[in-house]
Amino acid sequence: MIRATSFLHLRADADPHCVQRLVASVRAADRELDAVAVDAARTTGNSHRAGHVMLLGAFADEEAATRAQVHPYVESVVRPLVEACTEHVETVRYAQGPVALRQPDLADGIHRTLLLHVDPDTPTNLVERFELDLADMPRYIESIRNSSLSRVESMTGSLGPEYTHVWEQEFVDLDGLTGPYMMHGYHWSLVDPWFDAQSPHAIVDEQLIHASCELRRSILAHG
Repeated sequence: MIRATSFLHLRADADPHCVQRLVASVRAADRELDAVAVDAARTTGNSHRAGHVMLLGAFADEEAATRAQVHPYVESVVRPLVEACTEHVETVRYAQGPVALRQPDLADGIHRTLLLHVDPDTPTNLVERFELDLADMPRYIESIRNSSLSRVESMTGSLGPEYTHVWEQEFVDLDGLTGPYMMHGYHWSLVDPWFDAQSPHAIVDEQLIHASCELRRSILAHG
């Protein structure tokens, strides 16, 4: 499964109606493209360095993902709206990593993406331990309904470092992310030290993208 996630930074003078049409056009692409799942929504207020709108796409393979980029609907409808509304777009593309599903039928929930850069000098065994710590989070944190950890294959328009990992989670609501998840002992005792610059265990660059948005149905379950 090939995934593509874009973070749209809107123009300061972007017309709200333009943004609404953009989101609606991407959501309508489900009926137009050879895609497994497509969604779009404004980022929530707790997002960081994530722009203002997220676009989420899941495709069966590389060929389908490439075809979508030049599809007549994208060229004639979606792309003109992106150009009219946005100042900059960051897009990450990756093969979907293993998915942990607790609620595959999740609807009207929250999708969270963490895009991060692991220090390239980190020993392989530590990178693997870091990945295992992230992947194991759903076993302990009930509010994580679905999740997946993937390695970045390519990125265009990055405003940060050369990102290496995409960590995605889905929640029933925003409280599940900002409350039980952030405050859980597994999170702050085992995972946070990998990110905290003051910790001797830190291997993750401080510049990261933390993005969340509303979604109509689970992207991870369909991917």
